[in-house]
Amino acid sequence: MVRFRFSKGLNREPDPKNVKLHIQSGSSSRALNTILPLVASGQPYEVHQKTRTFTSRYSKSGQYDTAIDVLFQSARELLKVSQHCPAGDQDLHHYIGELLYKDGAFDAAEPHFLASGKRDSARSLANMMIEWSAAGGALGNFALRGTLPYLQNGNIVGARTFILQFIAQPVLNFCQLAVLTCQRANGEKNKVIRESWVRLCGTYQSKGGVLATREVRTTLQEIATLYFAIPPPRTQPDNPLGAMISSMLGDSLTHPSLTIGSRILQVLEPWTGPTVRFPLLPEL
Repeated sequence: MVRFRFSKGLNREPDPKNVKLHIQSGSSSRALNTILPLVASGQPYEVHQKTRTFTSRYSKSGQYDTAIDVLFQSARELLKVSQHCPAGDQDLHHYIGELLYKDGAFDAAEPHFLASGKRDSARSLANMMIEWSAAGGALGNFALRGTLPYLQNGNIVGARTFILQFIAQPVLNFCQLAVLTCQRANGEKNKVIRESWVRLCGTYQSKGGVLATREVRTTLQEIATLYFAIPPPRTQPDNPLGAMISSMLGDSLTHPSLTIGSRILQVLEPWTGPTVRFPLLPEL
């Protein structure tokens, strides 16, 4: 039986939202009253089993909030005594991780993605780590936080999925391919590489993001001129890729410099240093 508490002197019906929360709290309390004493008495295996049983029961009956509360409270208490997260259902761990990730609770979502071990969890963890790194910190440290725990748990598939997703960010791929393309440039003489540059820029800018911003587009156009002798458009185009193609096909100017009005634009000589090589890029 659920009891309602009212403020003194008030005579009103209870808020349905509060009723729902009270019922959920009571349901999770019943499970936690069984589970948490086992933590205090040093019985982690029994805690795992009880937690798995209760969370599975609640999730199957659609009581997801209660299942999350039971799993979270049990995991927190186990972590206090240096035990792993409860070995609950993989899908439930992933579900909780996604909820916490969307709420911006990255530190709370991390152990759930790791405990799930599913490929989808590894991909979500990689995306989350990329976002997390934007707030500060070395990118490599975040790569280690996902890779090493999966390996430690014997989950090679999870580790591989994580790191491939981590490095398969469009901007990182573009940067590697941009370097490889520019080092093969030879002004207007190498038509194949010129076309490769135009396709590279067009492909990645069509995905949106930072590569499609005005500042980056302007920089890429300058690089197109510097390495591939592709003159810049005279006005800011609505279609940067189309303008670059038109400039390339209509270019009658010669290497080593381009004359646009009163401006002389320098074109670099072909690169003669060692070839820069990168690890095999993952498929997008």
